This record gives sequence, C-alpha cells and structure tokens, in this order.
Amino acid sequence: MKKIYLPSGMRDNILSEAKTKKELQDCFEKVFESYGYSKIYTPSIEFFSTYHNAFSNLNSNSMYKFFDQDGNILSLRMDMTVPIARVCATKFKDYQLPLRFYYSCNVFKVRESFAGKRNEVTDCGVELIGLDKKSDVEVLMCAFDAMKALNVKTYAIECGDSGLFKKACKLLNMEDETIEKLADLIDRKSMVDLKLFLDTLNLEPNQKQFMMELPLLNGDVSILSKAKKLCFDESLKEKIEELEDIYTLLSKLDYHRHLRFDLGKIAHLDYYTGLIFEGFVEGVGVSVLSGGRYDKLLSKFGMDVPACGFSIKIDYLLDIIKHSSKKSCKLFYPQDKEVEALLMAANLRKEKNVELIPWQKENIWIKEEETDVIIDSVDERSS
Repeated sequence: MKKIYLPSGMRDNILSEAKTKKELQDCFEKVFESYGYSKIYTPSIEFFSTYHNAFSNLNSNSMYKFFDQDGNILSLRMDMTVPIARVCATKFKDYQLPLRFYYSCNVFKVRESFAGKRNEVTDCGVELIGLDKKSDVEVLMCAFDAMKALNVKTYAIECGDSGLFKKACKLLNMEDETIEKLADLIDRKSMVDLKLFLDTLNLEPNQKQFMMELPLLNGDVSILSKAKKLCFDESLKEKIEELEDIYTLLSKLDYHRHLRFDLGKIAHLDYYTGLIFEGFVEGVGVSVLSGGRYDKLLSKFGMDVPACGFSIKIDYLLDIIKHSSKKSCKLFYPQDKEVEALLMAANLRKEKNVELIPWQKENIWIKEEETDVIIDSVDERSS
C-alpha cells in the first residue's frame, strides 16, 4: 500500500490540539482588541517582488515560490508585517494615524529539515503604524498581557536594540562582509570563534572588548549599567539609556517583573531599526513571541511613517498548553425518541457540549466525561 506523507515541515492539528489552537487564538485576539486593534486579513499569496522590495538581504531560498499564468513570480507570505505595510501604503495612505491592526494568519517559511521547526505556523500579532519610539512601552505592555493570558508560571520578554550593534559597526567603519560575519558570531554566542575573528580586525582594546562582551550582556536591568561602562562612544550609551527609560516606565506600570535584557540580540530581519524583543515560555526551546520597531519599512512602499509590532507563534505553544473547554458528554438515543433526545441535548448545552449518537437500545443514555449515567427517558420526564 502506498504511504501518504505530508510535505516537510508541515503538520496536521487535530482533536485536542486543534481545540487548544483555537482557544489560544481567541485568547490573544481578546487582548489585542482590548488595546484598540482591528482585525485584518491579507491573501496567503503575495508577489515575490513585494518581499524583495522590503528586504535588502532577502534569502529567497527560505520562501515558497511559484509562477502565475502571466509568468509573475509569486510567493506564500513569510510574515504578516510586510503585507500589512503594503496594505497601509496602498489603502490607508490618507487615513488619520495611528493605525492599529491585529491578525491571526498562517505564514510559510522553508527551513532546514533538521532544524526541528515547522514550515507553516499560525502567527497572531499586532502592528502599530504611525507612532514613534515613545509608543514602544504600549506595544510591550500588550505583549506582556498576551503572555500573561497564557496562565503559565514562568515566562519572560527579553529586550534589546537592533541599533546598538549597527551603530557600533558604523562607528568602526566596518564593511558589510565583516558586519555579517560578526553578527552571526554574536547572535550564536560563539565566544571562541568571536575572539579569533576580532583578533583579525584592526580595533582598539576598548572596541574589541565591547564586541567581545556584547553576547554576554543579558539578564536583569543591572546589565544595562555594565553595558554603559563598556561603550566606546557616547552615541552607544544613548541606546542603552533608551532601554533604561523603557524599564523605568514599565516599572511604574508594574510590568517589569518578567522583563529581561539581551544586548547581544541581533535582528534576523533587516527592517528593524530600534527596539527588538522576544518572548520565552518554560518548556519551549525557542522564542514564542518576537517583534520590534521598524521605522523605515513602510517608506519602501511610499508611506514614510514609523511602526512597531510583534507576533506570537501559536504552534510552538501547543505542546505545553492544554485546552480548557467546558465539560462534554455523549447522548445516545433510540430513533423513536429523537425529538426527546434533541430537547434534552438543547437543555444540557447550557452547561456542556453534547454529542448526539443514535443507537439500537431502548433507553436514552448520557455518557459524561468522568462517569456514565443511564437515564430512562420516561422516568426522567415524570420526575
């Protein structure tokens, strides 16, 4: 018999897993709506040129690509930020800012088969269009409320600044190839290789120390003070001070308890211009939430306004979150008592889910989740 397989990186969501996914989606959307975001849908298919326009270093091998009937290159969307940027620039260009959108959509990205990540995941997220970095705290609060809604004991959001590394490289007049290599080593926290590579560069001792320490600057707010002492230029200190300001505001709002910092965080998407952050939950080996500020992206579509947002990958949470739907039961009934069974089921549905199943026996039988109860329909009616 011929075996039937799914494409690499794909997965069916069935039964309790499907219920959990729906409940998580509803949970996050409730949080987003409480912040004034409106839901948006975009097509699963975009022109490849839309993404090529958005990224200066697009890895086209990570995209699902195909042709339309006119020979245009199409792709399955790899994120929702770019499509929303396109929508804003084409349909909301003359609208009053800010614009607030949220979404729950599947996104597609080709990954190495041994990476253990899925090629199709459901992203739930928000995009705040038209407000500058002063709104970063509001976006972070929304992210914290989304994580809190999971009702898990241990979670954290790690913040960094994509501009810190970029600014340091610019001050050192580094070439693109050097920056790319350095970013990879810092992001992977490959300390031995990082030291060997820095030794090949013409850097002052304090400049080399800054780059060497960058991957290790992660933890609570105290690492920000340490980072400022390592800065070899005042403009780098300004980036750290902006993160300190975020911490101060979140502290006043009592949103700082699960806040951490990672100054060695390197943005994988080159459209980020400032704050970047990731959310982690105990029991999941990768970040489940990611986002940041991208003030230049919309200008590539003809709408030069700042923006910030984040997304949550629901699929990464399915193994640790269990659905909490109301109780359910099965109601077995003989065909000649169908109306009575339907009425009984309608009454039971006020408190639980009821599945109707016809059978050949004479009585109506309700099978609860935990116990089995046989009910004689005549006695039930007379009582």
